[in-house]
Amino acid sequence: MMILHQLWNGRRQNGWIFVELLVVSFFLWSVVDPIYTLTADMHIHPGYEEQRGYLLSMGYYNASNGHYEAAQDNDSTASDNLLRIVRRLKEMPEVASFALLNNANYPNALGWSGGEFFNDTVRLHAQQYHFVQLEGSDLLTTLAMRDVRTGKPAATPADLAASKGVVLTTTAARQLFGTTDAVGRTIRFSSNAQASYPVLRVVEAYKSRVNEQPQPLVIRASNQLPTTQRLKWGCNILLRLKEGAAESSFEQRFNREMAPQLAIGNFHVTKLERLSQLRRTYQQTMGIDNTLRLKYALAGFALLCIFLGMTGTFWIRCGARKQDIGLMRSLGATRGAIVRRFLCEAMWLVGIAFLVSLPFTAHRVYVTGFAASEGAYHDPIYWQNQALPHFLTVSLVVYAVTTTIGLLATYIPVRRAVRVLPADALREE
Repeated sequence: MMILHQLWNGRRQNGWIFVELLVVSFFLWSVVDPIYTLTADMHIHPGYEEQRGYLLSMGYYNASNGHYEAAQDNDSTASDNLLRIVRRLKEMPEVASFALLNNANYPNALGWSGGEFFNDTVRLHAQQYHFVQLEGSDLLTTLAMRDVRTGKPAATPADLAASKGVVLTTTAARQLFGTTDAVGRTIRFSSNAQASYPVLRVVEAYKSRVNEQPQPLVIRASNQLPTTQRLKWGCNILLRLKEGAAESSFEQRFNREMAPQLAIGNFHVTKLERLSQLRRTYQQTMGIDNTLRLKYALAGFALLCIFLGMTGTFWIRCGARKQDIGLMRSLGATRGAIVRRFLCEAMWLVGIAFLVSLPFTAHRVYVTGFAASEGAYHDPIYWQNQALPHFLTVSLVVYAVTTTIGLLATYIPVRRAVRVLPADALREE
């Protein structure tokens, strides 16, 4: 109560500091909110395992290339050559599983394919992964996806292609059926289609891109290889190494021994990349890293300006209270006790200003909304998508930052002021 009484008695001097803290609290909210949203989205589990995961990109020579073989350029021969490549990959002792993909159906791909799916009148626009289920090709195992029922690694149903079934992520299942318990139900691929496709498995939420929240995903399979015309655009194969396999040793052996062996017909190895490297490449290509750096830099510059401004203000305040400091020192107060008193006053000022700023901040959020996440679908199970937890989390971060700045801005001038001898402080007054 003594501190509050002291603050009230010095309300004219403290008024400017209070207004500054009020503006700082309101401004910092706008700075912290987008950083919190993007950081929280990037730390959502992606729904697959990067470790020991690879993407093998295969190219296809065209007629203008000197390595082109016209006799190998037909559907039947190209299909046989692709299967030979797959079998050689399976025989590698380090390879645990693989998935032969159609299009760019892998994590952090620059391309995107999807469509509309229906459950009665419920419509879902979702991303679609499609792979070839031949020779043991297994997308779920290769990405190390997990079954939502058991939480354990899931394998692709053996009859996924034959039964024309689908695998849904929890995000897609909740949108279509309102629950993740969707195995045994059916969906359609257009609103007036007669054929329905059974849901054979539901896996945990999946992030196809590092900066997005998990989006609805439908996984399908085919038991037919792409045509030669399609293969000319390239072919992608996902690989997962066995536990204990050394990634660097595998890469060296692959480039030295396997890449030449996989040059069959018009096929040739273009690149072998780790899934972790794919993520980093996507972050750089899409400017995600630069966006984060820019936001952190702007936040750091703003905090520096705020710190310098508050330090100057508290410096003037401490200078104006030299008589109080000298009096307390002459009455036996230690330097530490005086510093602690000033720090307590600063905490009270910061706390009151922060509480007063909250209604204004809440009104701004109500009018403009929170910082938006990437992606069309935002699952309410995540804190950043829930209004009250989002607001409270960002507010606590803002309060912690403001308090830290306020305490530092108070400590520096007060620590200097208490070093003055009591007689000198009183004489100056």
